[in-house]
This record gives sequence, C-alpha cells and structure tokens, in this order.
Amino acid sequence: MRPTKKGIYGKYRALILLAIFAVVMIFYAGFLAKLQIEGSREKVDSPAAYTREVTVSGLRGEIYDRNGVLLVGNNTSYDLILEYGAIPDTTSELNSSILEVIEAIEKTGSEASRTEDYYPFEGKYPELSFSDAAKDTSTDEYYYLTKVLEANKLNGDKPDVKALVDTLTKKYKLYNTIYSADEIDKLLRVRYAMERVKFGVYQPFTLAEKVPMELVAYVEEANIDGVTFKISSERVYLYPGYASHILGRLGKIQAEDAEYYSELGYPMDSYVGTSGCEKEFERYLRGQDGIMEISYDENDVIIGKRYIKEPISGNDVYLTIDIELQKIAEDSLKETVDGLTYSDSGAIVSLDPDTGEILVAASCPTYDLTLFSSQDYYNSLLANSANPLFDRAILGEYAPGSIYKIGTALAALEQNEISSATTVNCQGVFPHLHRPTCLGIGGVDGKHGNINVIRAIALSCNCFFYQLGMDMGIDTVTPYTSRLGLGVATGIELPEKTGSVAGTQFRLDHNLTPWETGDDLSAAIGQSDHTYSPLQIGVFMSSVVNGGTRYSAHLLKSVKKFYTGETVYEYTPTVLDSVAISEGNYDILIEGMRQVVTSSASLTRYFSGVGVTVGGKTGTAEVSGGKRDLALFGAFAPLDDPEIVSVCVLEQGVNGGNAAIPISDLFKEYFDVDNEG
Repeated sequence: MRPTKKGIYGKYRALILLAIFAVVMIFYAGFLAKLQIEGSREKVDSPAAYTREVTVSGLRGEIYDRNGVLLVGNNTSYDLILEYGAIPDTTSELNSSILEVIEAIEKTGSEASRTEDYYPFEGKYPELSFSDAAKDTSTDEYYYLTKVLEANKLNGDKPDVKALVDTLTKKYKLYNTIYSADEIDKLLRVRYAMERVKFGVYQPFTLAEKVPMELVAYVEEANIDGVTFKISSERVYLYPGYASHILGRLGKIQAEDAEYYSELGYPMDSYVGTSGCEKEFERYLRGQDGIMEISYDENDVIIGKRYIKEPISGNDVYLTIDIELQKIAEDSLKETVDGLTYSDSGAIVSLDPDTGEILVAASCPTYDLTLFSSQDYYNSLLANSANPLFDRAILGEYAPGSIYKIGTALAALEQNEISSATTVNCQGVFPHLHRPTCLGIGGVDGKHGNINVIRAIALSCNCFFYQLGMDMGIDTVTPYTSRLGLGVATGIELPEKTGSVAGTQFRLDHNLTPWETGDDLSAAIGQSDHTYSPLQIGVFMSSVVNGGTRYSAHLLKSVKKFYTGETVYEYTPTVLDSVAISEGNYDILIEGMRQVVTSSASLTRYFSGVGVTVGGKTGTAEVSGGKRDLALFGAFAPLDDPEIVSVCVLEQGVNGGNAAIPISDLFKEYFDVDNEG
C-alpha cells in the first residue's frame, strides 16, 4: 500500500526540524564569529605607545629519589634585569636608570647585586688597581678581564688599569663634570659587568637576583626606564645536609665552560649545574626560556601581554638513591666517626648487585647546600682540615686491605692453584722472604695452624694469602680483580678516580722501584700500590656476590617530563665485563664471607637485628704519614640471594669492625622497609 502524504511528513518531520535547527545554528555561529573577529581586530588595533620583550625563564627540572621522593625543587623568585629592547635611547639616560636602580637596591637593603661578579678592580674610583684575582692567570676574573680588553682593542697581555678605566669612562660618558666619584664607581661596576656578559639584543644583564618584594614594588612604582623583572626560580633542598655531594650545586658559568655554554645558546649570566647531578644531568634539567611581548599605552600602563615564545620547563630527573637509606648512612657514619678517637672522615656506598644502581653514596664530613651561598659558611668549609667538599665515596683512593683477599682467593681457586681442601700451616709468621707476621684474628698465640681458604677468609689469615701471593704472583690475580671492578672506571655519571692496580706494570708506568717477589706478598693482602675508591670496592664486591658480572654503577634511574610524568629516558642496566666463577668456587667464597660475620662476636652482635643472613669482609690497611690504620668493611645480604652490597671506609678507623657499624644500621633500615612492603 502506497504511503499517504501525512505518513511521509510524519516520517521525515524529525529530519526537517533538525535541518532547520542546523541552519539557525550556522547563522548564529557566523554572527558570533563576526563579532569575535571584530573584537579581536579592535583589541589588536588598539593604540600601543610601545612594546618590549622580556625573558620568561623555563623552570628547571626537579630531582627525585628512586621512590619518587622530591629531593630538589624550585621556589619562584624575581631577578632585576636590563633588557636591551627596553633601555633608553641615550647613554646618559641609561646611566640615570642604572643609578636609580642602585639607589633602590640600597634603600631596600637588598644584597642581591651581581655587579661584584668577577669585578677586576679593587679600591674606589679614581684610585683603582687590579685585584690579585685579576692578575692570576688561572682565575675567572683574569679570563673575563682579557675578554673585555680584547673587545675594547686593548692589550690583553699587559693589562693597564688606567687604559681600561679611561676607555670605559669615555665609552659610557662617565664624566666627573656630570657624576660624582662615587656615582662613577657604581656605574663603572655595572658597565664592566655588562661588557663581561656582552650585553646586547640577545643578552640581557641581571643587575640583581632573588630580590625582595619591597624592591620589586619600589622599582615598579618608580617606573625606571629599561628595568624589568624576570621571574626565575631558585633551588629548594628538601633534605638539607643530605646527599649534598651527589646532588651538587648550581652556579655561574665558569670561565673554562663559557665557550661550551655559549655555543649551546646559554646567556652568559645563566646559572648552571657546577657539580654533582646538577651538572651531569644539566641537559635534562635545563628549561628553555620563553619570550613575552608586553604592550604599553602612552601613560606606561600595560595594556596587553602575549608570548612570542612559550617557556618550556626542564625534565625531572629520578635518581637511584634511596633518600631514607642515605639519611641513615650519613647519620650513622658521622656518629661512628665522632665516636672514634682519631678518625674525622669516612665514606659509605651501597649498590644493587644485580643492576649497578647506587642506593647510597655518603661522604663524611659533608656540607649543607642550603647554606652554601653564605661566604662565611663557605670559608668555614675551606678551613676545615677534613675537607667536607671532597667526595670520599667516589674520589677517595684507599688501600682495600683484607677485602682484596676475596680476589686473591678467587684467582687461586679459578686457576686451580688451590681447592677447598688445600691448607697452609700458619705459625703466626710467614717463614719466607722478609718474614711478615699474620695479624689475623682467632687462633692460638696468633697462630692459625693448618687452615684452608674458607677459614683463611673468615679469620683473615695473612700467612695463607702470603703463600698464594708468592706462588702465583700478583699479576695472576689482578686480571680477575680488575675485570670485577678494581682499578677501572665504575661507569658512574660523576667524575671519579680509578685508583692504581699494584703490579709490575704500575711500577714501570710510574718509574718506581722494580717489582719484587716480596711485593707480591703485600699486594696479595690488599696493600702495596693498591688504591681504590669505596665505590670501586663496592662494584668489586657486587660483581663477586652476583656470580661474576660487573654492571656499570649509575645514579640516573629515569627522566620524566615536568608535570606530566611521561618517561623520556629509562636507564637499562649495562654489563661492562664478566668473569666465569664456577658454582663450587662461588660457594666457597660466600661461605668464607658468612663466617667472617659469625666468627666475630662484635660483627654477630651488629648484624643480629637485620633479620637475614649477612656475609662480609673486614679490612685494615696501613697508612703512611704517621696516621692510624684505615678501617674497611664490605657486606652483602641476604646471603643466598644478595639484594644489597655496602662498603664503608673510615680514615684512621684502626679496626675493620668499626666500619661495620654504619652498614649494620643501614641494613636494618633496608630490610625493615623491605619486610613491610
């Protein structure tokens, strides 16, 4: 049956209504668009007396620990700057603006002026002379002075104070008929600093930084020509005094790095990482500055702002460090050092033996990054004979002492020089060559009698290892110890020392007394020319207890985008080398290190609360210069499946057992956390 007209209308009524609605909406959309376009045109076309561009800093990325705990964040601050595009047209007008700003800084009591940075003169105008720093060819003051001299076509080889001062005063019209001597002195400081950073279209000049809000309000109200404020950030340390050597510092671009950063497009008054992770991960942390255009009317009232270039925040860096373990390690290390008669310094490191991740790297004494900008505090650090600025965990070089015996035993076992059944008769004195004494623990009257490799490790019997040293020679041992981490770079991202490997080659390379058989004896027990960092010793122990694989030690775990958390880089554990260790020989070494702990009443007491079985090795090394023995202890746990390896070194710690105390505290914290999780 054919549909009726009414039926057709009913069927298509909804479509018709929808079409009518769409036409109406299109009409109104067009009308609104017309209004918006007209409104936009009116806004754009509204009169502006002038515009200027200001730099808006891209926030520096933040630093977190392995668990996402914030270690280093940012606080917003204001820097007072001169922008080339905003400065007055004439030299005299700019001089007036500079003097007004200096007056404002003085009136508000701000101490953030940058005019003293690398200033080469001492005294007051006109009685000026070059400072000692400016005469020292190794300083930043001298470097920048030569650049300013070159830019002004003056002789840089023979700097002349009068010639430079005359050139600058003439160039910037600093006439004594216009300005007082005090005003010329102030202007000269600013003008020299502007020359140093090459002030220009692409290079603003920071006159003062982190200024108080009182100064911001004063300058804004005074409406000083050419002066503006740049919103920047300053570092905030969430754990003051902890992990300072690792985190590192920000500072002004140093002379030796000036060309490098200039090529990267950094303004020369930028702050960059100068040490630690701040420096090594600068490429991730650095934000990209943006440019904002500000429009003013004829009354200098801001009528509009727009970004010509949006600022981009730096990425966040996540470290392998566990800040809670780091705190325990640093506190216990300091307490242990303070409790010893002669020791004033030491270090402790902890690693994951299956990845090379550094969980802890502590150096004692340390310093507080929140106080570092204070000159008095900095001077106190320099005056401290224990050198708090020195990172002993990574840069310290120490004889490994009896910890090295693990390597000697491994080489002898793998070379089939000995087995678990091989014994050496220890009578307290080695009966060959210069007849060195045993000095091991336990035994009767200092004698261990017939002793095998497991008990020799446990009781640290020197005579046993003297015999191995004489039989094999140290050059048979070092290929094992080096491939497992001693005397080679660990892979850590920070600068490190690789130490020295005792043996014939070392003596030849350094034109020292030729190697003799007697040297093999002392080298076999970790003395002689052996020197390694605590981190290297930690890598060595990790390589042994994981079965022979040496992973690159590292601090960088991942990099993530600011705010979004999107991962842009994730570290993958890297194998640097490996040594084949038979299952039987591995078990011998592990058992020996288990007995190190169980054979000592004090070590058993220290580690009884850990909750898992701990293996370890004490070390005591003689030190020249009339100092007491170096104390070392290396440990790992759990025994059957090691998760953490720690090494502690105490300068003048006398007894290796003393170095076990901080590690016991650290292990208790680590395994308590692990058990709760």
